[in-house]
Amino acid sequence: MHRSASLPFNSHRAAGRSERLLRASVTAFCSLTRPTRREIVQLDDLAVPLLSGVSEEALRFVAAALCESPYAPPVLVRRLADRPIEIAAPLLMSSPVLTNIDLVALIGRHGLPHARAISMRAELDERILRLIRSLGALDAEATPDKAEETRARLLTMMRPAAPDKAAASPVSLRWDGEPGAYRKLRSTALAGVSALFHTALADVLGIDLARAEAITDDQDIAGFIVALRSLSLSDEQALLLVQCVRPMRSGDTRAIAAFLDAYAAVTPDTAARLMGEWRNAPLAANRSSQTGKLKAS
Repeated sequence: MHRSASLPFNSHRAAGRSERLLRASVTAFCSLTRPTRREIVQLDDLAVPLLSGVSEEALRFVAAALCESPYAPPVLVRRLADRPIEIAAPLLMSSPVLTNIDLVALIGRHGLPHARAISMRAELDERILRLIRSLGALDAEATPDKAEETRARLLTMMRPAAPDKAAASPVSLRWDGEPGAYRKLRSTALAGVSALFHTALADVLGIDLARAEAITDDQDIAGFIVALRSLSLSDEQALLLVQCVRPMRSGDTRAIAAFLDAYAAVTPDTAARLMGEWRNAPLAANRSSQTGKLKAS
């Protein structure tokens, strides 16, 4: 009886871990400029079995993140494109991975909703366009799909700000209004200049620059995890910063899973307590003891 009562909780916990792993793996994959064939296959092998156990929101995130990538894992893309239009729309409209044969098959299986989204593809094969017209999918005036709006928002989150067209200038660290800790860290991390990131980290954590450098550059990542956790960053935000500042083996899903587990193991209260201790401790003591204190907590 006691065992059966715990099953819903365990199931929810497992689903949450699957979703975190899926989101983080896709985020890490998207950070690769030119993923290798092995990395593409690895993401396919990892992500496809997880699709049935995650939320629709997570599926929309993955579809939006991969929709414009020519390197997106083909099996994963086809599985997502075969989902309801609320999930599939970004891939149907943009993914270069989907072939003409894929598109025709999707129209045959899903009819008008998928056909309308496919009709918005750039340089769509004329034969497919005629097929869509024959279904009457273009009779009504096209309106933006909610899934496309979701795609646009997610892509905005995952990319650095676009450069000003009037003049190509270096990365700007000025924002309209207060940017918040994550935006400061993301902008400086994407700039690729360590000194800028160290300065931003020192600012958002309220520590001196030398300590920020020590936390970021220490061979043991435990201190960096505590620092990011103390800022209440999401799994995806923390992983993106780590990938930019001190890249892991991005194609190794075990490394991603290990990072997620380590990040989840540090509670906000523990992170806040350790950061308070580090602010008041000498830098040398901080470097030598942060890993031991983290394990002990």
